[in-house]
Amino acid sequence: MTASTPIETTAPWRVFSATASVYPVADRQAVPLGELASGAELFGEYTTNPETDEDWLKTVFDDKSAWVPRVHLYRIHPHNVTEGNISVGTEKVDRWWGLPLDYEPDDLVPTPVKHRVELKRDFPVRRATAEALVQMLEAALSDGIDIRVTSAYRSGEYQTRLYTNAISRDGHSQRYSAPPGHSEHQLGTCVDLTDPDDKFSFTEAFHDTLQGRWLEKNAGRFAFRRSYYPHNVKQTGYISEPWHWRYWGK
Repeated sequence: MTASTPIETTAPWRVFSATASVYPVADRQAVPLGELASGAELFGEYTTNPETDEDWLKTVFDDKSAWVPRVHLYRIHPHNVTEGNISVGTEKVDRWWGLPLDYEPDDLVPTPVKHRVELKRDFPVRRATAEALVQMLEAALSDGIDIRVTSAYRSGEYQTRLYTNAISRDGHSQRYSAPPGHSEHQLGTCVDLTDPDDKFSFTEAFHDTLQGRWLEKNAGRFAFRRSYYPHNVKQTGYISEPWHWRYWGK
């Protein structure tokens, strides 16, 4: 049995891994019907096996109903198919809609050294994002709050490695690492923020730090919004992340 989520079917899902097994039911214990090669396109209904909490795509294979594990798939939103940079604030990226895997904005610039938690890493973001980010972090400093960047732009290739590692470590139902193409970090308009001592990076406890509270109160003035809250998990497909902030443009 699977629980189905009605979603648009106007764009195909694509296989990003080397191969993807096709099953007669949404259960990895079943004998596969065959395999799909990297780049294969398919349409279908997004489902979740409630017993394993793993996501699947119900589709058709050799004229038969079949299921493909979601962990092998990504899907590009039609609006995100464009030459050049996508306009800031118009991008559609969540667990169900994503970006071309090779999308990379051409206006990425490094985060200033004073705002990095790791000095040797550039933490690039798009130019307009960088300008707003510096304004926000300088305003926080004026209030006595030191906020540092601990993650920024990620390529589709890098996100693939992160996602594969997360699946290997925590299983197919994990919800903290986005599939390649489905991470807001690939936009170049998102940053993960932390304290200068890096004690609360990627933790729910960041919400209750001086930095987290300042952001909740003030980030909107600089066109930054927190993407993932406990109340919008069903809408985004991802767990609560008080450290993840996206620039939406002014």
